Amino acid sequence: MFRFSFSGLVLVIGLGASCFGLVGCGNGLAVVEGSVTLDGAPVNRGMISLEASDGKGTSSGSNVENGKFRIADVQPGPKTVRISAVKVVGKEKAYETPDSPEIEITEELLPKKYNEATELKLDVSASKTTHDFKLESK
Repeated sequence: MFRFSFSGLVLVIGLGASCFGLVGCGNGLAVVEGSVTLDGAPVNRGMISLEASDGKGTSSGSNVENGKFRIADVQPGPKTVRISAVKVVGKEKAYETPDSPEIEITEELLPKKYNEATELKLDVSASKTTHDFKLESK
């Protein structure tokens, strides 16, 4: 005879919830990951966003750190990609006081064809999509 205890039921429910949280258990969303380089060197610090090309879906984004990114919960379909990265060009005081901390002065590192006037596209069609963006400064 099969006996099922309350603690066993809790364990089964817990495992099911873990499955849902980790892989989505068929929620239809994807993970997009990869790298971003500029002239062959990793982009150290930046942002990447994926926007529905038809303007009807949601946008997703992530930081780019040491040339790598990972975006979870992306709706499949054609995407417009925007990548922005900054370079530090100096420092200045945050306030007009002698003990003021310094803040970085930054400028956009990437050409507008990768962010404001992006030409980048990506088709997200699988539960996991890997794509490397090899950008050029000119």
